[in-house]
Amino acid sequence: MIEDVVKANKYKFFAVGAIGTFMGTLNGSILNVALPTIAGAFNVGIDVVAWVVLAYSLALVSLMMVFGAWAGRRGYAAAYKFGYTLFLAGSVICIFSWSIYALILGRVIQAVGAAMFQAVGTGMVTRVFPENERGKGIGMMVMMVAVGLMTGPVLGGLLLDIWPWQSIFVINVPVGLFGLWFVFRYFKMLRPEGHDGRMKIAGAMALSLGLASMMLALSLLSDYPLSDIRVWGLGLLALLAFLAFHRYESRPQSSLIGLDIFNNRVFSSSLAAMLTLYASMSGVLILVPFYLEHIKHLRPREVGLYLIILPVLMFICAPLAGRLSDRIGYRFLTVFGVLANATGLFMLTWLEAGSSALYLILSLVVMGVGGGVFSTPNSSALMGSVRRDQTAVASGILSTTRVIGMAVGISVATALFAYFQKYYESLEPSGGIFMASYHNVIFISVMICLVGLPFCLLRGRVAEPSRNAS
Repeated sequence: MIEDVVKANKYKFFAVGAIGTFMGTLNGSILNVALPTIAGAFNVGIDVVAWVVLAYSLALVSLMMVFGAWAGRRGYAAAYKFGYTLFLAGSVICIFSWSIYALILGRVIQAVGAAMFQAVGTGMVTRVFPENERGKGIGMMVMMVAVGLMTGPVLGGLLLDIWPWQSIFVINVPVGLFGLWFVFRYFKMLRPEGHDGRMKIAGAMALSLGLASMMLALSLLSDYPLSDIRVWGLGLLALLAFLAFHRYESRPQSSLIGLDIFNNRVFSSSLAAMLTLYASMSGVLILVPFYLEHIKHLRPREVGLYLIILPVLMFICAPLAGRLSDRIGYRFLTVFGVLANATGLFMLTWLEAGSSALYLILSLVVMGVGGGVFSTPNSSALMGSVRRDQTAVASGILSTTRVIGMAVGISVATALFAYFQKYYESLEPSGGIFMASYHNVIFISVMICLVGLPFCLLRGRVAEPSRNAS
């Protein structure tokens, strides 16, 4: 009976998840526009103000998997109640921050709240939508990610033209309160379905420390070589933390997420395919703005119009691919998505200083179609391969892997670009050095993208009955 009520109210539950996904994505993209203004307001340098973004990212990625496991025990209602509350509290601290360090503190509190609801969004949609509409629901959630990415830079610029920088945090308050009202109104129907018992704190701390150390080490790669003690020291710390986490996970009495979930071939292959695709896309997108500004001499406002192409295509293609995957399955769509993305990347390897704007737009359109067609069926296959009591933790792993893929792509691309620039220093003019380095990095990105192809082809079929087992 309760199941029938849950399914009948699926769009109300989706609204809660959509608001959280939108707020989390928006706050990740809107702040970049305001960083110069914030640095001027607090009279600090770029190295300090960068922590307003970095602290948020580190806290988010280090906690999403942990909160996915926690939500499996406490339920989706708890994740959204505490998540929205902490996110609102962090936003208020950001609004009234009296120093740059208070602003960073507010961003960390925001990230803790965002980690709670962003970790479980896909799992909640999988829970409330029927099996034959799972792709549709996940597609709409991916669409909200695209909306946040599209809206952030435009809305941020508009707000900064009219009001002080605090206004970019003020908009979180009414949206968050609306989402919180929905949670208290409807989420009491969603009961926890995971394992009973308390969270295993030691395993959670080891996992969070490992993820945070790895992300921080990756962020340093663009400025320091691998031989720098800060890079390899953080890498070593991450390795030791992951080894400790594996030790805790290997014992059932101290297990946090259960490593047996990775024995599921569909689940693990879907994660690997997603990791490679996001790594290849994000690495390129960090270089395209430099090409447009340094080689084509475009203004930042014009650069932003090019960068919005991918989110727009994902906004259009993700829900359509989700509906189609409910009918024909995920294999063809994910293979097509990887090949389309690789084709768009390969087109970018032919980009030159004199290339037309139309050619660049076409290349980004092909990439955007590939990413949009891939994302929803891949996520649907991943979520459909796990048991119902594993959906929350699977959702947390999915969200964490997506962020790690983007971080790896950016770090590898920037590090390789710096290496190739030094290698080609003998070339003149400077544009020749840039384009030669750029071509090498893009070609490597094509190879990274194609690594995901075997995972799409060989992952097997989703075993639907096992997902429904509790």
